[in-house]
Amino acid sequence: MENNKFKKFSIIATIVFLCIELVFFVLILWGPGELIGTLEFTSIAIAFCFSLLFFAKVSTIILTEIALFFTMTADFFLEIVKPMMQAVAMTSFLLVQLCYFARLFIELKTKKWKIINLVIRAATICIAVVATIIVVKENFDYLSCISIVYFANLILNIILSFSEFKTSPLFAFGLLLFLGCDVFIGLQAAAGVYLDIPTTSTLYKIIFTPFNIAWLCYLPSQVLISTSVAKKKLEINL
Repeated sequence: MENNKFKKFSIIATIVFLCIELVFFVLILWGPGELIGTLEFTSIAIAFCFSLLFFAKVSTIILTEIALFFTMTADFFLEIVKPMMQAVAMTSFLLVQLCYFARLFIELKTKKWKIINLVIRAATICIAVVATIIVVKENFDYLSCISIVYFANLILNIILSFSEFKTSPLFAFGLLLFLGCDVFIGLQAAAGVYLDIPTTSTLYKIIFTPFNIAWLCYLPSQVLISTSVAKKKLEINL
């Protein structure tokens, strides 16, 4: 009986959550510009709060909720604090990806697979940092370092999550959309500076759409990840 009540609660709470986030999604993409920062931060805060409804003393759930908290923290320093504190935000985003790695690591089934993942991750991060130092040279600083370490961890987390896709498909797709957001932001920053993208090209028109294309990926990514917490708690209770 208790399980049935919790299942009903989970369904109702998730439907309400999705409806609320849909409203924020529309407002963020096409709403008034002066409120965008507040709307963006609030939508991420709601995703974090929704995940707390399904708190359980289970490491994968706790780690995901901690990651969602750091995601909210990062967006606070990007969207609310003026001027934005990008270094603090990127540090928070790195902590997010480390929490997600811990979640994925715990779910790995064999000790051998865990060791392989640790070695690959350590080697990839070292190579990425060295490559960044070579490319940017004297411009290498804390922000560039933390950003490349974050990005390397995100890529590896996506690969690992899809290798264990059946464990949590919502989480895997959420991480993939997380990457989509970063790709669009990166292309926007690189256009005209590092990349010569003609203004008449299709790629340019996609990157600089009339709406916030990065959040077309970002908010759905957080919705999927927070919903994966609800799904995980539901699986535990059944």
